[in-house]
Amino acid sequence: MATNEDEINELERLMRWGEVNGVEGLRILDRRDIKRMEPNVEAERDIYSPSTGIVDPDELMNLFHAKATRNGAVLVTKTEVTNIRKMDDGYEVSGVSLGEKFTIKADTIINCAGLNADKIAGMVGLDVEKLGYRIHYCKGDYFRLLGKPPIKMLVYPAPEKLGLGIHLTPDLSGTVRLGPNAYYVDSISYEVTSGEHEFRENVRKFLPCIDEYELTPDFAGVRPKLQGPGEGFKDFIIKHEADRGLFGFINLIGIESPGLTAAPAIGEFVSEIYESEIKK
Repeated sequence: MATNEDEINELERLMRWGEVNGVEGLRILDRRDIKRMEPNVEAERDIYSPSTGIVDPDELMNLFHAKATRNGAVLVTKTEVTNIRKMDDGYEVSGVSLGEKFTIKADTIINCAGLNADKIAGMVGLDVEKLGYRIHYCKGDYFRLLGKPPIKMLVYPAPEKLGLGIHLTPDLSGTVRLGPNAYYVDSISYEVTSGEHEFRENVRKFLPCIDEYELTPDFAGVRPKLQGPGEGFKDFIIKHEADRGLFGFINLIGIESPGLTAAPAIGEFVSEIYESEIKK
């Protein structure tokens, strides 16, 4: 959604990207079209994406877990990996599980440790600073809007450098969530620390009626960004590190938004790497 000329240019760029990537049904809407679909929204242009939708993240995780279990996977919680040693025939993984030390042997390791993926990469001797694998914590807070929802669809402003901007998301409970914002932090915390004033100021330019609603803190998350403060965009790292002497070690680093949306496709891609490059 665009509210000025610069944002319209950004929208046109995103439209081209969407078409190149095969997203079907995309349309540019003008102010009249926008008002017909979302009367409370104020914008000059918008990209309408009819194939965009929402899911319940918890239920999606439950589905992934059930499918993985049916395929023979075992999920081990309350477990920390503390060391990985490269062996001639694979890897020795050591750690602590439920207070007990353990050591296991692995032919293949897929490092998808999220906020700690750089630490896991460092355990096998990779220079995370030199390779650009260092994770920077970038926090995002959410607020929930109380009362009758002022929108029916997902409403996104033009994206910002650190993320998608504070957007409006109707969820499956029938209420609307605002967020996330984006700011770098030194440690991981899931407490909402932003004030609602920032959210109102940001959203007011495209949803003036925000001042008629009460906002309440909802939840917070932390993105594992590869770019630090002041740096340009850096994409996901998905790489088999065989060329660095680590055959069978696959890194997934910096998988932030839209990592959840892309999870099935990422899983297929990693599976293809395993089948074509590692499986004996």
